[in-house]
Amino acid sequence: MINVYHRFLPNVAATLSPLSGAPKSSKPRQELVWSQEMKQAFLNGKTALANAAMLVHPCTDCPLALTSDASDVAVGAVLEQFKKGHWQPLAFFSRQLRKAEIKYTAFDRELLGVYLAIRHFRFMLEGRNFTIYTDHKPLVHAMAKTKELWSARQQRYLSAISEFSNDIAHVSGKNNIVTDCLSPSRTSNAVSLGIDYIAMARAQAASFDVHAYKTAFTCLEITNTRLNEHGPELVCYVSTGRKRPIVPPEQCSTLFTISHIQESKPPSKWSQTFIWHGMRKQVSKWVKECHHCQSSKIQNHTKAPLEYFSVPEKRFSHINTDIVGPLPFSSGS
Repeated sequence: MINVYHRFLPNVAATLSPLSGAPKSSKPRQELVWSQEMKQAFLNGKTALANAAMLVHPCTDCPLALTSDASDVAVGAVLEQFKKGHWQPLAFFSRQLRKAEIKYTAFDRELLGVYLAIRHFRFMLEGRNFTIYTDHKPLVHAMAKTKELWSARQQRYLSAISEFSNDIAHVSGKNNIVTDCLSPSRTSNAVSLGIDYIAMARAQAASFDVHAYKTAFTCLEITNTRLNEHGPELVCYVSTGRKRPIVPPEQCSTLFTISHIQESKPPSKWSQTFIWHGMRKQVSKWVKECHHCQSSKIQNHTKAPLEYFSVPEKRFSHINTDIVGPLPFSSGS
């Protein structure tokens, strides 16, 4: 179903990163400075979109499909129709997650993606039969579950989705290419602002430890690849489907300062982006030595002991109150 879009907008998140990092409206409002880099990113994105897929006119007699996906920071969807033996794109939708939505579970983010996509394409989906495709399998059986207690937000989303369609099908993640391209964290992988990957490539070439990874007898898949179209070739660990650069020892500390302090990336997300020997132990040590982390995170919770009251020497010198009950009836009343 999705193979026709295998080349759809590769590395779109890296291309549009100058626009994604632009100031959002806030109080007090920030002035948006339209730089040459942002202008070039806009033009490159528009050119890539024009060359990647040509939208078609909708046909009322053709079957419809809505494919959605969610990443850690965004949701995306594509509306397609099946005509002349293949799927044709009608429209695309994507939206960055808000600060509270980023904290949702994977199920809630996938459910939110379907809900937002249906609301966005409501004028085309209302009164039509269509299939919802998702790579999150628990979402396929969500409509049929009756015993599990859903949260109020999940109930609202499921109720709104059921007004349009109950036909939800599963598509494997590796075949969900179109919506993956609309989810920034999955296309950019380790592409981050402020990290000099050219310097990392040079350090990898001169590092004995990185060379040992490539020559070791192991089942891990390590290869030279690019994180984006114009980036340098890096030695990456790709066994899990993500491109994770192997960081040379001399760059680990600098990388921690950039990713953790400037981008506020939690240590739990590091293993999904980078890799090096002894990473978990080193990151744990650095976080404990980080003044910002120690000042904002409570490690030890102080538990106060029960208060001791001395025996009163005279009446009403000390009064204690408490709430008790329900008490048993006395003499029938």
